[in-house]
Amino acid sequence: MFIFDIRYQYKYGFYFIYAVIAAAYIGILFMLPEEWLRPGAALIILSDPAALGFFFIGGVVLLEKGEGLHSYFSILPAAAGEYVMAKALSLSLISTLVGTVIAAASLGSGVDYPVLVTGLLIGSAVFTLFGLMVGTMARSVNHYFVMGFLVGIALMLPAILTLSGVTHPFFEILPAVLLLRLLYGAVGLDLPYHVIFAVIGLIIWVLLSYRLAVRRFSLYLMQAGG
Repeated sequence: MFIFDIRYQYKYGFYFIYAVIAAAYIGILFMLPEEWLRPGAALIILSDPAALGFFFIGGVVLLEKGEGLHSYFSILPAAAGEYVMAKALSLSLISTLVGTVIAAASLGSGVDYPVLVTGLLIGSAVFTLFGLMVGTMARSVNHYFVMGFLVGIALMLPAILTLSGVTHPFFEILPAVLLLRLLYGAVGLDLPYHVIFAVIGLIIWVLLSYRLAVRRFSLYLMQAGG
């Protein structure tokens, strides 16, 4: 299912879109002053898994729904959890590749790549799983964009406030802020705590969101007749 998802995403141009977006991001970073380069890179890389992964999974779900694929799910030798996991892994892979390329092109060797890759894989999965849940609730593309905008703002607002200097201890347990902190650590910026705490926090979030996504997708399949 993981390989099939990669082929499906390639067929519909996801890799091409990500390549264009990555090129645009790299161009923006090259125009930034030196003192803004690392914070700018962290913010841009954050927007990749958080924004694109979140919205792209909704597009995938709606494409499959429009093609009637979900009504045949009951005859597949796969559980709902395997479907959800394949979606999360395949889109996380794209986000990780793009984020790594952006970091390498803009910062070169001044990046902790193991931390960066770990954070992108886990963080992208969290946002993809939330996007999948929203996608199964949407009745149309327009409905998804309305719901996705509201949920996306709710997920990203703590990170935006943190970037603006508005902090709160509660923000530090939320996925967007945890990923932002991890990316700060990866690009060599100061952190209020060790990067391992951000990794642990994101792992907890990915486990929680996976369970919620499997439950939501199973309910959706029952409603869709699959």
